[in-house]
Amino acid sequence: MTEGRIQKALSGFYYVDTGHEIVTCRARGKFRREGISPLVGDRVEIQEVGNGEGVVETILPRRNAFVRPAVANIDQALVIFAAKEPGPNFSLLDRFLVTMERQDIPVMICINKQDLAEEAETQQIRECYEACGYEVLF
Repeated sequence: MTEGRIQKALSGFYYVDTGHEIVTCRARGKFRREGISPLVGDRVEIQEVGNGEGVVETILPRRNAFVRPAVANIDQALVIFAAKEPGPNFSLLDRFLVTMERQDIPVMICINKQDLAEEAETQQIRECYEACGYEVLF
């Protein structure tokens, strides 16, 4: 058995980075029967069958997991929002931040298109989110 991390999932194939190669894998039927799907970011044990192909045998314990996007074992999140054109959707940003907080994932907020916004607007964004403890980059 070889341990690796799923780097990409596409049409039932999982591309597992073992540290020295990317192995194209299928998941065992037991996962489907148990209602479990391997996710990008999962640490897995695979059985290599040759020619760069293998089978996902075991999904190792996850630190965290998300449905949308379907990913696991996130170390840090970087959220990018526009300051203008389109205007920032603070409700969406706040929901994302709450989701990350519930799973203890550190978040950095990056605001782009700063040149299109008034300085007072960007300062208000910075002050609001830095006061909540987030790092805000422009």
